[in-house]
Amino acid sequence: MYIFKVAYDGRYSFQLQPHEKTVCDVLTNILVDCGYLSTFKKPLYYGGRTDLGVSALGNFVIYDLDKEPILSHIYSRCNGSGIWVLGYQKIDSFPEVKHRHYRYILPKVDIYGNLHDLNRVLKVSECLIGTHSFHNLSKRDKKKNRDPVRTIYDIKVSDDKYFITLDIYGKSFLWNMVRKIIGLISKIGISNMNNEEIEEYMKKVFNPKLKVGSQIGPAEGLVLVDAKTDVEFKYDSYVLKKFSEDTTHTMNEKIRRLGVYTSMNEFSRNFKI
Repeated sequence: MYIFKVAYDGRYSFQLQPHEKTVCDVLTNILVDCGYLSTFKKPLYYGGRTDLGVSALGNFVIYDLDKEPILSHIYSRCNGSGIWVLGYQKIDSFPEVKHRHYRYILPKVDIYGNLHDLNRVLKVSECLIGTHSFHNLSKRDKKKNRDPVRTIYDIKVSDDKYFITLDIYGKSFLWNMVRKIIGLISKIGISNMNNEEIEEYMKKVFNPKLKVGSQIGPAEGLVLVDAKTDVEFKYDSYVLKKFSEDTTHTMNEKIRRLGVYTSMNEFSRNFKI
């Protein structure tokens, strides 16, 4: 078996689907084209299932390949797909995931012009750390009766001119759990709650006997930074160089668009209705 360290830009969901437009579909077809798989085979295991719009820097996927892969060969077929295979390793058994690290990019101002208060964001993040029932902060999977109790190891918050970055660490996460955590943080971040009110509200959120409605953060702000294992990956310097060039090119395009929309937004604020 071979494990791949993969990055992708959110244009596809991750897991195989009948419409054949997912990260696993595209990657599996490329592996067949490259001669690493004789036929289309499902991946054996993966680090995290992500929805459409969610990006990744360090997800992993495991295949039973016919021969050892050459990453530059795979990159040439992946080029332009928004998928990068950054590293690989031959393994004999599925690795244990030590923890998962998600990052969310939260705009400092919401679409209605409300500013997220950093102190409230820090307070609710502090309340989320630990072991709690996240039944109100996840989407129920009808196919699986999963225990809603999960442990958040840490949430690191950093402040930028345009956005707040939240780095969330945990062993495992429920469906939509991170995005609903972000929805909650955003809701409290723009509220007028004081610290005591935030603590009381969070007691209700975690109470397994209570149902508390929660909004969900857009998928496009979410990145699976790492599904951490003990595997020592072999990286390809050429592929890493191209990954840096590809992402820098896209980043520069987005920065230009940010500048344009910043100008439009500033212009719109001059109007008085």
